[in-house]
Amino acid sequence: MENSYAAVASEKEDDQLLRILGEHAAYEPEAILAVIAEIEKRNLQAPDLEQIKQETLQALQQRELQVNPEPAGPTSFADKFKDFWTLFVPQRHYFVTPILVNINIVIFVLLVLTGMHVLSPEGEDLVNAGANFGPYTLTGEPWRLFTSMFLHIGIIHLLVNMYALASIGGALEPLVGRRQFITAYVLCGLAGSLASLWWDQQRISAGASGAIFGMFGMFMTMVLLERRMTWAEKKGMVYNMLGVIALNLVFGLQGGIDNAAHTGGLVLGIAYGAVLMLRSGRYFTRQYNLGGNIATVALLLVAFVGLYLQIPTENAKYLTMLDRFGERETKAMDVMKEMELDASLINGGKYLPGLEQGIALWDESVKELIALQELPDLGEQQAKEVEILLNYTQLRKTSYTMMRDDIRSNQPWMHQQQQRVLWAIGTYVQELNDLREGKPSKLYKGVNDLPLPEALEEVTGLPLESQPLIVLDGEVLEGIAPDDLEDHIGRDDIEAVSMLKGEEAVAKYGEKARNGVIEIISKQK
Repeated sequence: MENSYAAVASEKEDDQLLRILGEHAAYEPEAILAVIAEIEKRNLQAPDLEQIKQETLQALQQRELQVNPEPAGPTSFADKFKDFWTLFVPQRHYFVTPILVNINIVIFVLLVLTGMHVLSPEGEDLVNAGANFGPYTLTGEPWRLFTSMFLHIGIIHLLVNMYALASIGGALEPLVGRRQFITAYVLCGLAGSLASLWWDQQRISAGASGAIFGMFGMFMTMVLLERRMTWAEKKGMVYNMLGVIALNLVFGLQGGIDNAAHTGGLVLGIAYGAVLMLRSGRYFTRQYNLGGNIATVALLLVAFVGLYLQIPTENAKYLTMLDRFGERETKAMDVMKEMELDASLINGGKYLPGLEQGIALWDESVKELIALQELPDLGEQQAKEVEILLNYTQLRKTSYTMMRDDIRSNQPWMHQQQQRVLWAIGTYVQELNDLREGKPSKLYKGVNDLPLPEALEEVTGLPLESQPLIVLDGEVLEGIAPDDLEDHIGRDDIEAVSMLKGEEAVAKYGEKARNGVIEIISKQK
């Protein structure tokens, strides 16, 4: 065999010998040693000749050991640790892969140190760290397509992905070189992120799986298209990679796994591997024309931008609006919670700053909801929710404005008009809940449209099941069921309703008012 390799090498031109040496990872060790011998015989200048010679001799020795293994002996802990440590140390033809592994591990450790759960991180923590999440990625934060590739949903997810990355990187990087490996890795990761976004905008997506699947697809395609290897040499690797890919995709059907990202990365990896093979004449090589590299990457990036811009954004904008709406509502309602504990004129001025802030916050939400209504492709239910939220928000702003004006004029703010506004606010809250639960709408327009027990609960915020004390025209009504209220007063006969809570209620009516007091004034009074 060695003689035949030597004979073939002797017939090669100088430039052919140097080219084979530059692609030595794709040839049998015996062939490379024959080429090196011929180069030395001709006194040709070749970069890293001695280094390649030593690596080839080591590869030949390792293969012989696999065929004729030495008797098994005890392996020291130091040897095991040394073998394990090489996975994380950049080497000549295994350079980019360990750097990527280390970056992913360092980012995960830093996030854990800042409070992220080791096994099951919260979705909010992942989004804050840069995970791919449609409502944010599609509304001004496209960089999440990239950053999500370096985040992992727990240590198990990280370890599985890093093992797969080290395995495929150790096989593929020496064949295609550093530049093509890192380029393909990033492009496949971006393709996976885009595919995930197209499939489900509400999924929080993170992990290197899309990029890793792309590497598997790229390697499989390049092996299939490589012209020097026989099918007998290829089929073992191809079947093994097909099995790994199929197993992971089937496993992903069980839920909780982003198969869209896997598929997106895989498809681009297959395509990218085919392009590299066509560019090299179907040989493994680490030498690719720089202009071709730039053109390939530029075309793919343009395609990515086009795909990103074609993703429907109405749902993402709606979800983003809900998130911002919730934040503003929480902040605006702080002053309302304080006022519910002290519904008197004492120190009323201290609430004015909170009410002014609340009015501004409600006004921001009104403007955003109006803009959202103008989106042409908003879904039917979403459009209805926006309509309800807009009515709710406008009433909240009206309520806060009335309270502010009453305090400024030193007037009680829980008067009949305010109660009716709060009443209407409650009906919109109920309608929104009914809509989301699929129940028929029962929007009430005013106080006289509600059954009396429900009306009192909406106005006062005191559920009758908690048995608040009910006072009608100064007379305490004790021991009555909610449905019996209309036996004492009709809905059309109510002039005003007010409430007392906490110590104020107890001070006026005693311990029996511990659950609050609902005071009803009839029109005749």
